[in-house]
Amino acid sequence: MRYPPLRQLIIYYVPFPKNLPTAPELLARQPGDWASDVKQLAALIDAFGTRDRHSAWPDHGAFGSLNADEWGVLMYRHTDHHFRQFGL
Repeated sequence: MRYPPLRQLIIYYVPFPKNLPTAPELLARQPGDWASDVKQLAALIDAFGTRDRHSAWPDHGAFGSLNADEWGVLMYRHTDHHFRQFGL
């Protein structure tokens, strides 16, 4: 998925697939208190939104090097995917 045209299609256009299994390493944590988890998510979203767009961004595990715009679109689409998944 590091091939630029394919990466652009996935990040910007292709709908996120439904019913894919979650990677086992992401299931290592048991859910906590709902209010606490929502507060933590809000803090993480705020931290992401205030990050310096000109600073170095970490590589994505599947897509490799992404700039601030690509990270922003990917995170928006991923979060929106899960909000829709749970009817939020």
